[in-house]
Amino acid sequence: MERERNYLIDAIKCLACFGVVMAHMATKSLGDEFYYIEAILGRCGVPIFFMISGYFAARHVKKDPENSGRWFLKNALRMIWQFLLFSVIIFAFYRLGNLLFHTDDLTLTINKDRIFRLLVLNEPLFSGVLWYLLAYAYCLLIYAAASHFKMGYQLLALVSPLLLLLYYILGRYSVLFFGESLPYYWSRNFLITAIPMFTLGFVMPELNIKWLTNQNILILSIISVLLLFAECMAFYTSLPIGRNNFIFNMPLSFLIVYYATHQPKITVPKDNLLAVIGKKYSLYIYGFQGLAVTLCSRLVMSIVHLDKETGAFVMAFYHISKPICVFLMALLMAFIYVKIVNILKKQISAARS
Repeated sequence: MERERNYLIDAIKCLACFGVVMAHMATKSLGDEFYYIEAILGRCGVPIFFMISGYFAARHVKKDPENSGRWFLKNALRMIWQFLLFSVIIFAFYRLGNLLFHTDDLTLTINKDRIFRLLVLNEPLFSGVLWYLLAYAYCLLIYAAASHFKMGYQLLALVSPLLLLLYYILGRYSVLFFGESLPYYWSRNFLITAIPMFTLGFVMPELNIKWLTNQNILILSIISVLLLFAECMAFYTSLPIGRNNFIFNMPLSFLIVYYATHQPKITVPKDNLLAVIGKKYSLYIYGFQGLAVTLCSRLVMSIVHLDKETGAFVMAFYHISKPICVFLMALLMAFIYVKIVNILKKQISAARS
């Protein structure tokens, strides 16, 4: 009998999704220190997502090893479809906005360099947040190929530490090795981001670190946060705080996922709000966050135009609570999107019957 689903993981997916939104929409209205905390802790969201995805993939492979390649391929194609669908939705949204409001919110330039970065480094033509979907898809395709080799998974586990090292050398720490900050897409791609983080989650079920007790996890998490803040301050004058992960994002993310996947004391019921959001809507919240912040900004500006006094209050409130407002707007959009998709699926199924 299959073990009951661990809904704590789903709740953590919700919090990780909020972290991603918080990192992208961090506010300085409460002071620089609070902004730094938002930005650096929010950067744990993507590693947590990849690790959790790797963990679930490992469980599936163990349950049905014969069909693992097909499973990886099916999910890779699903991610590519989601990437294409969100790309169309976002493009249509901004093009419509350009026509209605006579703005230039979206400029699309297609050339050989952009196509190369899209196909090889999974950098989207627009809406940079979508890089995650394509990176995840490429990662799954590589795992699908690895499933056909006897030592395929082991090889990926062996090269992952080197790939993770390149992630920092070509990313935030490129200023130390090359004297300048390299283009973002060199470090934010499937090869040195998705594969090592996903692999860390993939080997998670096999890890049994006896000294990593709940108390030690808590202590190490606090230490990681302190070191993360110190690392953040070291880059204060050389790089934007929110650009790329810091080194100590990784151990903090690992500790969170390890705790959730190894008999945690915290139990979360099936109907827990965070668990439901994490399970059903987190992927779509991630995809809609760019549209959500645009809609929130437009709504605030509309109120400002209608009544300056009320608008000033609303704008001040929005600047303080921007991550929460954007997350809730993206959640609303995700809820509507899922409802529409389910209705269409039922209609298509009925038409075929």
